[in-house]
Amino acid sequence: MGRLEDIASQYATNARHALSEALDHICSLDEEGNLGDYDLGRIADHYHHLAWWQQVTDLTHGIENTVDGGTAVLTVRQRAQQFLLEARTPYGGAFALAMAESRRAAAQTFLDKTRQLADALTTPPTPDARPDDTYGGHAGPLPDPWNEPPVF
Repeated sequence: MGRLEDIASQYATNARHALSEALDHICSLDEEGNLGDYDLGRIADHYHHLAWWQQVTDLTHGIENTVDGGTAVLTVRQRAQQFLLEARTPYGGAFALAMAESRRAAAQTFLDKTRQLADALTTPPTPDARPDDTYGGHAGPLPDPWNEPPVF
């Protein structure tokens, strides 16, 4: 296992520990203890955050197709970005809305925490490179308007 796999495992372990602490708070309430929205929100946030890191460790440990740590982080980042782009507001009560918001917040937190790593893993574009035109045009060099014949 390489350095990136170790880092991903450590982040997953930290997220698991944070979820455990949030759950322990509920277990330690006595009969007069109050369980507030904040406590339930913390549990949901930690649960969803752990789910993103669990996907990374699933990729690096062969639960899915085994890949290296860098590829796993970039793959799960793409999933998180896609999730945020396609997230729909659920119909239902306050609980469904709160869980959906927690899932979105966890995806954004995962993206924020892995941004520098992803930047380091991807190569910067060369000055001559032009991004592909995904709207049906061509990705070749731009025409030179000074050397083109005039159109009448």
